[in-house]
Formats: sequence, structure tokens, C-alpha cells
Amino acid sequence: MGILNPRTIPGVEDTYRTVVQALRNPVDGHGLASVVQSGGSVVIVTDDYTRPTPAGQICEAIMDELNSLGVEDSCISILAGGGLHRPMTRDELVMKFGGALIERARIISHDAWDDAQLEYLGATSMGTPVWVNRLIAKADLRVTVGMITAHFLAGYASGPKTILPGASGYRTIFHNHGVIGASRDARIGVIHGNPCWEDMAETVRFLRPTLAVDVVLNTSNELVAAFHGEPVSAQEAGLDRYHSIYAFDLKEKADIVIASANPMYSYFDQCLKAIIHASMLVKDGGTRIVASPCEELLGPPFLRELYYESLSAGWPSAYDYAKVMQSGAIKDIADAVGILKLLQTNNSTLTLVCDRSFEEDLTKLGFSHMPDVQTALDEATVRLGHDSTVLVMPYGAITHPIPEFKLISRLHLSSHPRYRDRSPVAPL
Repeated sequence: MGILNPRTIPGVEDTYRTVVQALRNPVDGHGLASVVQSGGSVVIVTDDYTRPTPAGQICEAIMDELNSLGVEDSCISILAGGGLHRPMTRDELVMKFGGALIERARIISHDAWDDAQLEYLGATSMGTPVWVNRLIAKADLRVTVGMITAHFLAGYASGPKTILPGASGYRTIFHNHGVIGASRDARIGVIHGNPCWEDMAETVRFLRPTLAVDVVLNTSNELVAAFHGEPVSAQEAGLDRYHSIYAFDLKEKADIVIASANPMYSYFDQCLKAIIHASMLVKDGGTRIVASPCEELLGPPFLRELYYESLSAGWPSAYDYAKVMQSGAIKDIADAVGILKLLQTNNSTLTLVCDRSFEEDLTKLGFSHMPDVQTALDEATVRLGHDSTVLVMPYGAITHPIPEFKLISRLHLSSHPRYRDRSPVAPL
């Protein structure tokens, strides 16, 4: 079938100027100039080391605009929000933000596991306890910074997702990603009508005012466009631009899909994006070959423990695993839902191509793995036939088919029949 590459779009000539223009022209009329209080405190919330967002230049533009509106640097903090990811190292902070911004601003790395950092604000209508970083709870204004990309639970990253999970506590993330995210309706490409995303959007409403700068990047990680406004508005405004680069309307599925986890491949959990995208494009009974270095292997100790707890004794069905999640037997249900989604896509064989240091873990966890892509492809063509169709996805983590469901009108989930009298976890 060929190679499914994101479309080639040049980056803007001046990232800083483009962000400034976005800040002065909010998509919904709600911008910095309309909410900033001279002397008030501001926290800029960004994504972390796992995303290539040019946070340094974006934050510099935001801070300069805040200065022009009467907010001094001493009143501005930057929170690197990675949800359940480990806190960033000093070197990673410098790489993310640049040495000049490190010297200019107070930059803190969020730790979702540290209760001393967290503040409780109440609960959403779906029962999510809202624990967020105390910095953003106490601030007079929050400005989120994130890159728009597809997400297999939240529909898309950026927007409200920069707060939840980005700057939220583990209890909040467990309920949103684990309990609510286990729904079949928590899926890529759907926001309104997606209970996981709706819960994120409701969480942001506990933190008013909150504004966003959401950006679209090309495959060289250059800025293509920036959108400013309230988090939901900024995210929605950027979706068409994002789709114009990364989403494709494919009429046929392939027998074999080869996907790189590029550009998100620090550890295995991030490979799930490429695995799930490949599952949307492969025929039932076909083969997915997913390549990723996984330099950090299974990731932090709690993730390693989760994967061994879940898969080392054999792969359960998606239905059985959802029942285990509901029983409370698994503590980290936020990351367990990623395993659930993996099990739900088990309609085709999966072969992983990773660094050799990862092979022992993969074998113990029951994953098929090969030393290189060619060997995996040769094995698949022997099984499926040499006339098998092959689709290659060099950017598997961010390239995907146009979602089956278009963006639908806003739903009031408490009254909508699809959610009434229904358990939050509906795996099948």
C-alpha cells in the first residue's frame, strides 16, 4: 500500500512572533489582556520531556506579554506538568526551556505522587476527585502550553489535558484515566461525547481563569501554528490544522502495518500510541510490527510492576482485565487502562522491535519480538503470504486515520441516554 507519512508543512519563520500574534488575537475573545490583573500571580503549565513542544520560546513570549500588561517576572512561575511521568532532571529542564529561561523564571517539575505539592478542590460530576498542584490552585491566572496530537483516551492532547493529567495528582489521574478512561467512548479523535475528555474539561472549570496556548508542530518539531484562548476553544481551533498534517482518510486496511513509535518512545507505555494507531489500519488477523528503542524500557518502577502484575502470567481478555480493574485489585488503574486498550486491539498479531536490552522483559511479558524490522516482516509475509499488502508509518505515534466519529455537539453526560444508568467502565 505504501508509506503513510505526515504531510510536509514548513514551520513558521519566527516562533516567538507567531506566539505573540496568537496571544494578541485569541480565538474566542478570551486572552491575556482580558483577564490579567496587575500584580497578580500567574503559573504557566507546560508539558514535559516526553513532548517536543518548544516550551522555551512559547513561555518567553507569554512572559513578555505578561510584563507588558503589568505582571513582573517575580509573579510568574512555570510548572512542567508530566502527570504520572517522573519529574524532569535539571538537564532535561535546560533542554526543554533553554538556559536563559531557566535563569529568568522559577521552573518547577510537577510530581503527581507528592501530596505536599497538591491541593484538593472538590469532585467532578463523574466522581473524579480534583487534586491539582498547589501552585496552580493558588494562582490568579493559569496559562497552559501544549502541542495538539491524537490521544487514545482523551481524543487529543493539549487543551484541558495539560491540566489533567499534566498538573494533577495521582488520585485524580487514576479516576479519570482508569475508571472513566476504560469506557469504549474514551478514544482517539473524539472530544465532545468522550467521557474522559469531558471530565478533563470539567476539571479545568475548577481553575478559573485558565487560558491556553496550543500549538501544531510539523515532523521537524517546528511550529506551524499557535492558538490562544480558553483551553477548550484553543484546542478545537487547532484541530483542523493538526488534521491537515497527520490525519488520513484511508479506504482500505493493510495485511501488515509497520509503525515506528516516533516521536514518542522513551519507554514502552508511550509505544501504545503507535500500537493503537496501527491497529486501526490493519486487517483482522493481520500483523502489526512496531519499532521503538524504549531507552527507559518499561519506565518507572511502578509501571514495571504494573506490567508484570498484569501480563506475566498470561494475557487476559479485555473483558476479564476490566473486571480486575473494577475490583480494585490493581492500584495504578490510570496506566492499567493503557493495557486494557492494548488488549482491546488484540485482533491482529503484534511484533515489537526494540533495543536488545529490552528483550528479556518482552519475553517474560509474552510479547512477540524480533531483532529488526526486516526479520519481523519476513516472518509476517511467510505467515500471511508474499502478496500481502504492507503499510509503513514512519511517525506511528502521531499519524492516524481520520476518526470514525466527527466532532459531535456538546453532550450533557448526566442526562444523555448513552451514559444514564451505566457503569463508568464499559469495556465490551
